[in-house]
Amino acid sequence: MIVRILIWLGVFIVISLFVLWIVSGGIGKTIGKVKTFADSPEDGTSMFGSFRLPWQPESFNFGPEFSDSADYSYENVQTVEQELASLQKEYEHLEDATRAALDFGTPSPFRDMVHIDGTGETLETKPDVEHLRLVASWNNTVPVDITGWSLQSAVTGVRVHIPRGAYDFRMGFVNEQKNIQLNAGASVIITSGGSPVGTSFRENTCSGYLNQFQSFSPPLPEHCPYPSEAVPLSAENLNLYGDACIDVARTLPTCEAPLSYFTPELSLSCRTFLANTLSYNGCVEMYRYRANFTENSWRIYLNSPRELWRNTHDVIRLLDAGGRTVDALTY
Repeated sequence: MIVRILIWLGVFIVISLFVLWIVSGGIGKTIGKVKTFADSPEDGTSMFGSFRLPWQPESFNFGPEFSDSADYSYENVQTVEQELASLQKEYEHLEDATRAALDFGTPSPFRDMVHIDGTGETLETKPDVEHLRLVASWNNTVPVDITGWSLQSAVTGVRVHIPRGAYDFRMGFVNEQKNIQLNAGASVIITSGGSPVGTSFRENTCSGYLNQFQSFSPPLPEHCPYPSEAVPLSAENLNLYGDACIDVARTLPTCEAPLSYFTPELSLSCRTFLANTLSYNGCVEMYRYRANFTENSWRIYLNSPRELWRNTHDVIRLLDAGGRTVDALTY
């Protein structure tokens, strides 16, 4: 009985609320409120009149407004990118400079006075062929003594010292060894192996004769005096050596002993004279007092039984007597 009374009471309350909703405006008023919500202010506040949903903030912040100002212009972005690229290049340059300084080592007071001139034949595997070149600066005002200097691989640690040499080399003699001093503009070929003539030496105008019986790498320059200079046409020479000797001398090649060119018509005195004169020692004896006899170039030999420098990549330092770096070659 009580349950039935409660059910009817609930029905009565629902009907009463529905009647009140109709009287107060009903669905029309509800539609109006919805329109008010749709037409809410631009600040984002959703409300019916002054109504705001509990989870909505009092105002909306949509972040910074992007405009056409210079701060965000395309030109400004380009400038920033250019500055970054410039900084990157500067960093790479400093990195390369630091690496080069480490490879170079402690600079010598002789830096810029003697240079390693290219790789030469450092990639060769035979010590008698493997070599590199040095050149003395033309700006030098005094000779540079390189005896006691050394060459060192910064990669392998191999180090060899530059020996002394002969200023007036003679074949078949014990040549006096002196400190090697480079005049301004002097060039040097430093070979890893031994000397074909037993010593390091300064080149001269007769050095080309040495190519005939020894092997040099690279070959010695051949600019010896012409054979005809040894037997000029004169009454004295015609009487001493004969006409045929004068004619043959004019046809002989330079820097070559003429043994294979002797013919029966040549007198014995002619053969003897040409054999003694047109040779390395004979040339030196005849022309040693000429002003341009000595050359501004050296052949230096390190007497190593094996190759010294790497065949792929290496850093070779030229060190002074104190172990400081005069120049470095990187390849």
